[in-house]
Amino acid sequence: MEILDKQAFFETREKLYTLSRSLNIIKQRIQIAENDRKKCLITINELESLSSETKTYKAVGKMFVISPMTSLKTELKQQVQKDEEDVKGLINQSKYIDAQITDTERSLNELVRKK
Repeated sequence: MEILDKQAFFETREKLYTLSRSLNIIKQRIQIAENDRKKCLITINELESLSSETKTYKAVGKMFVISPMTSLKTELKQQVQKDEEDVKGLINQSKYIDAQITDTERSLNELVRKK
């Protein structure tokens, strides 16, 4: 291999490694958002099974503050929507990075074949 080919090979390999790490991070973020969404949905279901007169509390830092049940449900529903939007955006990012990985792998294979 020529010096330029070696340099291109190492740069392409480094790019592939970086893209793979980015993809793994995005997959972790998707999992976190999905888990948070599920937790919020379970909490909403539990709140709906309670009577409207039940005192509810919201965690604020290390303390709990009395909060109306309707506002808790509203906040949880907003969080569910936010998590769903986050997941959609992250899935689009993962598709883009996956396409970049495929292109980079193709480039790496071409460099190896030149050898």
